[in-house]
Amino acid sequence: MSSAVREEFPWLIEPPAAERLKMGDAADDRGMRRTFIVPAIKSFDHYDFTRAKISCSLTWLVAKAFGSDAVPEELAEPLYRDQYNQEHLKPTVASLLQSAELYCRAGSLILRSDAVKPLLGHNAVIQALAQKGLYVTDQDRLVTERDLTSLPIHMSSHLAFIDTLMMAYTVEMVSVERVMYQHWQIHVR
Repeated sequence: MSSAVREEFPWLIEPPAAERLKMGDAADDRGMRRTFIVPAIKSFDHYDFTRAKISCSLTWLVAKAFGSDAVPEELAEPLYRDQYNQEHLKPTVASLLQSAELYCRAGSLILRSDAVKPLLGHNAVIQALAQKGLYVTDQDRLVTERDLTSLPIHMSSHLAFIDTLMMAYTVEMVSVERVMYQHWQIHVR
């Protein structure tokens, strides 16, 4: 490349410093090595889909109940490993699921429940979801409060409940996006 082109268009050769920082250019570090911690990638045969579903669903529910920036430390990881390297649901998380506290907090925020009439109990959240046309079902049968409070815990019922809350959240977000888009089309064009 000619020197005239280099002088006129220096970013063709080397991006500006701000861009190098955005791109994470290792050449900027002059002598420093970057190391990244990469989690172990399990083969498809050894991946535990059920455990991943439980962990992700509970993490999502806790984040919606408390806000992603205010999750209590003891609830940040819903599962723990025992001395035999077996994973279990933390007792605190289990009791919050059975008491409906997480569902009521998350449901009130997601379903925009009135402050005058807060959601109290599993049935209140289930009814609020039903009013939106969303029904909590596990293997083609409606989930009841009895399913959600039973011991030992029926994890499939809780996962069905969380999935339905996720659907409600998605519907709310899509509705807000649609309204904002329509507003933009009317007022900006």
